[in-house]
Amino acid sequence: MFGFFKKKQSNEDQSSKIASIEKGDATLEEFKKRAQQDLQYLIDFMNEHEQNDELFQYAVKTNFIEEGNSEHMWVQVYKFNDGKFTGRLANEPRTVKLLKYGDYVSVAREDVEDWVLQDHLTHTKVGGFSSGYIRNKSKQS
Repeated sequence: MFGFFKKKQSNEDQSSKIASIEKGDATLEEFKKRAQQDLQYLIDFMNEHEQNDELFQYAVKTNFIEEGNSEHMWVQVYKFNDGKFTGRLANEPRTVKLLKYGDYVSVAREDVEDWVLQDHLTHTKVGGFSSGYIRNKSKQS
């Protein structure tokens, strides 16, 4: 799952990971609700640990909207301040054209749809609530 932290993926690599999910999907809404309920854990963890990509990596997922087009993408985050996560876009946009892979973006806390904390010390991952569901949907597409 964390390949996007290491290198930019080609469009061919990413196209197999794109899932078309209907707006208002009840299951996805439940995952978003869970992510929001547990989001303080990620914020507290980030505040308690220095930024060090070798030890920990953080990502949040949000919906980017541009001229009626909507695309849900991951952002590798570096800090949380004033109610916003700041980081770099970790996906190559397909429908949103004003952004590109690696662009610096901010995501408001209330706009987070999912999040992931990768701990390289313990080799554990927390979050990623919707990942399995979306992976299954992309296989069906």
